[in-house]
Amino acid sequence: GVIKSIVFGFTVTFIALLQGYGCKPTPEGVSAATTRTVVMASLAVLALDFVLTAMMFSI
Repeated sequence: GVIKSIVFGFTVTFIALLQGYGCKPTPEGVSAATTRTVVMASLAVLALDFVLTAMMFSI
């Protein structure tokens, strides 16, 4: 439980950081970066949840 939460937190933060630094400094750029962040973070958490659960049950 705690390990997965930490991994998810770092992953979402890293994705948001990359999207925020790479966006255009306009309202449209920030809006697009926010949308990309939510989509990418959701997919990353879903994939990581699958991988981490498989790893934890195999041990």
